[in-house]
Amino acid sequence: MSTFEDLFSGVNFKSTVTRYCQQIGWKVAEVDDRHAMLKFTMESGRNQVLWILRYDKTLEFSVPSMAQFDREEDIPHFLSTVLMRRSSQKKIGFWCIEEINGRFIYSCMHNAEIQLMDIPYFRDVVVALISECDEFEGILLDMLNRQ
Repeated sequence: MSTFEDLFSGVNFKSTVTRYCQQIGWKVAEVDDRHAMLKFTMESGRNQVLWILRYDKTLEFSVPSMAQFDREEDIPHFLSTVLMRRSSQKKIGFWCIEEINGRFIYSCMHNAEIQLMDIPYFRDVVVALISECDEFEGILLDMLNRQ
């Protein structure tokens, strides 16, 4: 196991995420040995919640958006197309549809190899995902307000 894998393994996950966030100046809302939750108040005034899940050799970062649907049939295909095109323009993060608690939710995600994760990369991933989700929500709200 490499040094970086050791940093995020088992009980070290909690202390590493907490330390990374402290060094960046962020507070951790929730953390245990397998997941963490960070909350951010954006310049838009909206809040973004980022989840970090630890898998064997990967960290999954996820920011669920406000675009949520009760049934798969309710998901607007045009919006999926827009988000797929946005994903193709990003180096960090991609859009997907996650099923969470029986709802279908557009989420901005990134999967990172643990061995590559250091503080600057951690910060870049988090900032990219919360910024992308917040920008999407702003566009979505503008579209809804015009109707």
